[in-house]
Amino acid sequence: MKRFIMLLILLLPLNLSAQIPAIEKLGKEASKQREVEHDSVGSFMLGMASTFANKEQRKTFEMLSNIEIIECKNSEYQPTLDRRIREIIRSVGATFLAKADKDDALNELYAVQQNDIIKELIILVYGNSGGMAVVAMSGEIPINRLEEISTISKP
Repeated sequence: MKRFIMLLILLLPLNLSAQIPAIEKLGKEASKQREVEHDSVGSFMLGMASTFANKEQRKTFEMLSNIEIIECKNSEYQPTLDRRIREIIRSVGATFLAKADKDDALNELYAVQQNDIIKELIILVYGNSGGMAVVAMSGEIPINRLEEISTISKP
């Protein structure tokens, strides 16, 4: 997950809307807090990244149309961010997919699905040493290719 987030941070100059506008709005509001960053990666930048990725990763990038990232290192604001993102998850009808303890973080995955296609994937990342990140990915992700999302790494 760290490699994935690092790659996305490198691709942040372009800012486009998320499929769930409430996440983009929350990111903009949250970024006004100290030690909280919000970034967006749109389809253009994802397309650019895919040209530098290997063949398998290129297919993964092509599934995505937008990514919103909110990174919070502010321990005082983190409970507020957590509460607000969970309100958004409930309001859009996202369903819980999985919980995984990977590397040095606990990840919770939620999805807005249409049959076997994930339209919006929301990942809550809780660092074991503190901090929290929210990664929301919009696109057309077949449920059987969900594992590929975690394989994205820096080219």
